[in-house]
Amino acid sequence: MRQPGLFATVSLLISGMVPGTVHAQQSEVLEDFRDESLQFQRPDILSVQERPQPAFDPVPYRIGGAEIMPSITVDTLYDSNIFAVRDESDDLIVRVKPKVTASKRFGNFNVETAAELERRQFLSTDSQSTTDYVLGLRGRLDLDREGQIYLGTRNGQRTEDRTDPASPLNLQKPVQYRFASAFAGAARTFGRLRIAGRAGVETRNYKDGRDGFDVLVDQDFRNRTVFTSDLGAEFAISPNASVFINGSVNRRDYKSQPPLSPSRDSKGYEITAGTSFQLSKLVRSEIGVGYFKQDFEDAEFEDADGFAARAKIEYFVTPLVTLTAGANRGVEESSTLGSGAYVATAFSLTADYELLRNLIVSASISYEEDRFQDIDRDYDITGARMGVEWRLAPRYSLHAQYDFRDQDASGTFPGREFSRHRFLVGITIAGM
Repeated sequence: MRQPGLFATVSLLISGMVPGTVHAQQSEVLEDFRDESLQFQRPDILSVQERPQPAFDPVPYRIGGAEIMPSITVDTLYDSNIFAVRDESDDLIVRVKPKVTASKRFGNFNVETAAELERRQFLSTDSQSTTDYVLGLRGRLDLDREGQIYLGTRNGQRTEDRTDPASPLNLQKPVQYRFASAFAGAARTFGRLRIAGRAGVETRNYKDGRDGFDVLVDQDFRNRTVFTSDLGAEFAISPNASVFINGSVNRRDYKSQPPLSPSRDSKGYEITAGTSFQLSKLVRSEIGVGYFKQDFEDAEFEDADGFAARAKIEYFVTPLVTLTAGANRGVEESSTLGSGAYVATAFSLTADYELLRNLIVSASISYEEDRFQDIDRDYDITGARMGVEWRLAPRYSLHAQYDFRDQDASGTFPGREFSRHRFLVGITIAGM
């Protein structure tokens, strides 16, 4: 059996364990460009979402040694609270998302590229309609069976969801920003020991908005460049258990700040250690705990530090049912004037049920607690989600989802408080 991979534990430093949509895996390449081989996978058990379905999985086009996978997803979405405020306004939204990925191998070097466009058209409130896109490229060089080098880049435009804790409260339209990022990494196995490292940089440029009186609201103070570096080591005690330690450092440089406002520049680190293990064929887990600290250069912003945790536990109730529990605690960047950061603690529980070979039903609940630094503001966020994905054939699949979010705010500057219901139905056409 191959030794456990390290980068799953490194990836826990980068992403939280909140549940995604039923068909969220379709955007993984564009989200972070981490190669799947870097993620910790036990080869002898697979979750409901991981298990391949050869009779229903899309088949790519093969042209000149390259594999090309085009797809398009069309959704109709009802949102009961499009502005995420107490006084609800609903709307019906049509979302169209074409995407294409292509990969080709040149000897020991594998290259993959992807492009995705997303158009959200609000039928009654056209001013809220947005268009986003992402373009990316990544590569993996296999030095030999024990060593790999990884490179990647992506850029595009995103729309900030109004439910984001950092989203401004008084803008007519949701904020959009452009981003560009690149990373380089390497991994090497020495018997039972695996060592991996990764360095990356990302820049963001936010567009200005307008408030209810049509006055320009400057967002330039949010423009920033973030440098990150991760280094980790994992030692396999046995084929089914390992221990690991990871370290991550970052530096956040802001290009400008409002007059008389303190600098938002900061630097920080996070160290976690833990274990990854598999109990028979029933339980698979990754649990890491440690410490984080984010130091701000300006004394007007309070430094953030505390207990860090990343955990994911999967319970394979039967071959057709997977339960997944997740937890995540760390420091997040705050884009609220007067606050440098907030500490987010999140928990989630997800159940996936393969009702039929081509029909997966999912349900999840989540809770998140956000505690802001420097200002008196706390968020308590409760969520629930139910979804179904029905693969009719390799090219066609239907999906439906219900999503609920309730956000309570407290403190002297309470911020955004709301409840929201979303209902979605759609179809995806992919491959040959």
